[in-house]
Amino acid sequence: MNRLPTNSQRVVKPGVKKRRPPLACIQCYQRKLKCGRELPACSRCSKAGIADECTYRGSKGRPTSVDGLFGDGSPTGANGAAASTRVEDSSTGTLDKHVASASQEVDMTHLERQGNSTKFYGYSYPLNLYQQFTDLRPYIIKIKTQYPSINTLRDEIYAPFNDKQLRHHILQDDTLENSLRELVPIKSIMDVLVQTYIDRYETTHRVLHIPTFITKYNSHWADQSSMPVCFLVQMLLVAATAASCHPELCIDVFGHKTPHDYAISWVEASEAWLIHPMNQPARSWDVLASHCLLLISKRANFIKEGSFWTSAGTLVRCAMAAGYHREVVSAARMLPFTREMRRRLWVTIVELDLQASLERGMPPSVRIGDFNIKPPLNIDDEKLEEPMKDPIAGMPVTTVTNTSFQVLLCRSLFVRLRICALINGSCEEVDFEKILELEEQLRQALRDIPAWDNPYADPRQRQTATYIKTMLGIILHQYMVLLHFHFLIGSIHEDSRLSPKTH
Repeated sequence: MNRLPTNSQRVVKPGVKKRRPPLACIQCYQRKLKCGRELPACSRCSKAGIADECTYRGSKGRPTSVDGLFGDGSPTGANGAAASTRVEDSSTGTLDKHVASASQEVDMTHLERQGNSTKFYGYSYPLNLYQQFTDLRPYIIKIKTQYPSINTLRDEIYAPFNDKQLRHHILQDDTLENSLRELVPIKSIMDVLVQTYIDRYETTHRVLHIPTFITKYNSHWADQSSMPVCFLVQMLLVAATAASCHPELCIDVFGHKTPHDYAISWVEASEAWLIHPMNQPARSWDVLASHCLLLISKRANFIKEGSFWTSAGTLVRCAMAAGYHREVVSAARMLPFTREMRRRLWVTIVELDLQASLERGMPPSVRIGDFNIKPPLNIDDEKLEEPMKDPIAGMPVTTVTNTSFQVLLCRSLFVRLRICALINGSCEEVDFEKILELEEQLRQALRDIPAWDNPYADPRQRQTATYIKTMLGIILHQYMVLLHFHFLIGSIHEDSRLSPKTH
């Protein structure tokens, strides 16, 4: 857009009125529709099946990097330098190298955004390939103008399968929403369960932004009819997870149900809402976070244990389809709060899948080269506010925060992914040198756990630090035992095969 003259006098030709260029693609402008201005094609054109016709005035071909595109592993400029201020040591070297190498790739990916819902398109997506040939677009437009029946035929073919048309016939069941509201326990019970969840489970599985959740939680009790259903689902799943720690809790004095019985009903009702067609596919942060809470609550209450691995793998794919596995470019119009919450949620999803794979004896759903998201910041939730626009710097790992466990565990993520793939794979031979190399990386991760022996810390903080250190030690030693057990079994089989047979 041309800038106006800086002085007070404006040059206007008689009879000529200067118009502001329309903030819409040509197709939306001609149809008088609001345009989302996404690239390579706006959401309206994509849903209408005319993504290849979506063009903007003044554009010289389709750019491959714009708001919401990925591949920028390391931010540039002054703001980027501040945003990348993170504590680094030997245990994060592999992760930093991976992010740096991923950032050097030629970017040809696209993120479609509608509110907090996102959809990711990777390198081999046909439209992303098509946008690389600038001369191809005018040629296709020319052909379609010459033969308009092409568009008519296309509309006839795709109309029955249009998601937007199908969703008009799918109505949310009010009965389900009402039953969810009725299932929420009284406030005194919920207060206990929410506090237990925050202290015990949110410490090791970062899903929620605690201040935001508490604000909505308090608003719910002020006006229970106005709270969105998705938050009710999150409340019930939080309560169901924490109920596993309170078998003594009396939820209903007139009933005979145990807390576990209530947890099952909360989980089942929440799952029914989440799998409703209106909430599929899971692309928004709220719905993805709710699916995380669903997995955690099922695991805490031993509900459908046999489906933990398949459900975790499905959740990984949903998160990747929404682009959570890729670092958003620094130039994208995404708030630091949103970026950080996406990073936290992605790491939590990968950790859930990794644990499920380990317990099922399967390779993990993601490999090291499948994602380039940055590690979460070591920062308290109170320091991470949604309206803030300036990049945030994390605290040293020697400082205990709400995210200390996730940050420290994430440093060993790559080595644990390698170990899970090694012991559950079918192609790789057991090599003792590799075993020792992986073991040393685990030992380094153990050595990197801070002592957190501040004598001035309050008892609650010391208790949290002890809990974090204990859980980290259990997880890392679990991988060490499995690693050596795998080598031991392999060595026994090899010795028995090579040893001479006795007659």
